[in-house]
Amino acid sequence: MTPPTKINLLVSLMMSFVMSLFFSGFFTFIAFGWTAQWASSWAHGFAIGWPLGFLLALVIGAPIRKIAVRLFGLPK
Repeated sequence: MTPPTKINLLVSLMMSFVMSLFFSGFFTFIAFGWTAQWASSWAHGFAIGWPLGFLLALVIGAPIRKIAVRLFGLPK
């Protein structure tokens, strides 16, 4: 595996972790408030959201990067 591929995988893993952690916690807090149910629901939402977020980041990361490069008029 090449270093750029490793970096892309690591970035996708880390970005999906942070975003899933934040958004599952935030929206669970909106739904339940600061309760005991919030913590268990957050953990459940995160356990489902992180793998899905990671797969989504892997699938759409390269096409989104290409679109961004085109928007800025940079060479491929």
